[in-house]
Amino acid sequence: MAPLRRRLVAAVSLASALALAASACSSAAGGSSESAGPTTVTFWSMPYWIGQDTKVKALVEEFNASQDKVKVELTLLEWKDGRDKIKQAIAAGKGPDVWLMNNGLELDYLKSGALAPLDKLGYTAADTGTFLPLAKVDEYDGKMYGAPLYFDVDVMLYRTDILQQYGFTAPPRTWEELKTTAAAITTKSAEAGKKVSGWQFKGMDDHLNAINSTWESFLCQAGGSLTSPDFKTSTQNTEAGRTAMDYMKSFYTEKISPTGTSALNGFISGDVAMFPFFQSVVANVQAGGEKVAGKWAIAPMPAGPKSGCSMVGGHSLVAGSASKNLAGAGVFMRWLASPERSAQYMDFRAIFPYDLDKVAPAVKATVEGKVKADPNWDAIFEQLGRNTPDLLLQDRHAFQARWDAQKANIVAGVNGQAPVDKALKTIDEAVGQALGKE
Repeated sequence: MAPLRRRLVAAVSLASALALAASACSSAAGGSSESAGPTTVTFWSMPYWIGQDTKVKALVEEFNASQDKVKVELTLLEWKDGRDKIKQAIAAGKGPDVWLMNNGLELDYLKSGALAPLDKLGYTAADTGTFLPLAKVDEYDGKMYGAPLYFDVDVMLYRTDILQQYGFTAPPRTWEELKTTAAAITTKSAEAGKKVSGWQFKGMDDHLNAINSTWESFLCQAGGSLTSPDFKTSTQNTEAGRTAMDYMKSFYTEKISPTGTSALNGFISGDVAMFPFFQSVVANVQAGGEKVAGKWAIAPMPAGPKSGCSMVGGHSLVAGSASKNLAGAGVFMRWLASPERSAQYMDFRAIFPYDLDKVAPAVKATVEGKVKADPNWDAIFEQLGRNTPDLLLQDRHAFQARWDAQKANIVAGVNGQAPVDKALKTIDEAVGQALGKE
């Protein structure tokens, strides 16, 4: 699974650099004036089609073949450093016209005015009104700046064969059921001579960055928030935060989950029965072939004391406000982030970002056909309906400081290396300092 987020460019004040870039003559290296014949639009992207890295290139080629007034030049970046390269190029005034950004967008870009609002790219109110309400994650000061390609939500993946082997005919629906189910599987399998971990928190394993979405899901379910309503105070060291971390920690103190076991790899090999992550991880699960074929399913997240909400993710397209090619950029964005293309993204379990009642009948039929062909979509859409934009809008503020602090301190608090109160207090201190600088 690709990393969810990025690290700020060292020694560069992004807000001021982006403001300078916004006044540059051109935001795109090699970009041409719209009056000088066919418009060339530069697009920088990571391979967001999970499981098939060449798909983005194929989509751009398809777009170019369909156009005579706009041509897109694709620069395909790697997940490990793609976001940093985009930041560096934009700070130098040499960034692309269009690029890929996480849903929720990045506050530095928004505050500096470096992004073009969708109404400057040819989007009408009717166009943006076709998106799901969750698309509010791409709004800032009353305007929409990102065109969602798809959404992700944290869900629970479970091995149907393992649950059935130990007498469970349905996945757990609450924290209490999750705990008892996982404990029974871990204990009984060990007694039988081949221990299977009933549960693993994604991020307490070989994908540390994932602890952020995992933690924020469980914090939300406990009734917690990341910040105060005015985004000025970090609010994790609260009763809700302690409830969430104590619950997660209990899986390790009670030896239900072993620290260090890979959630994804263990799930594929049959050494982990259940784990949570974004539903698009299905593409990675399916890469397990015969090891998993017909042996797994998706369920909504087990509900916590306050709700069954979870973290929201996914990706959007954005355009630079300094681009000379805004009209062409808008043509391309409306094509790549169109209902027709978003229906295709469902092939890697990406969530369709449009209201089905507001798209063309042919698109609606395509989406409904994909949903009917895979019963896991029912669980995904149930989870989608539980979520609001709130958590992602909070996460936009002091994002990098929070995700760095959580990666270190959530793991330490959950595995017992640090007291729960200290882990949460350390997060609030680090994030609070960053919030104070916004």
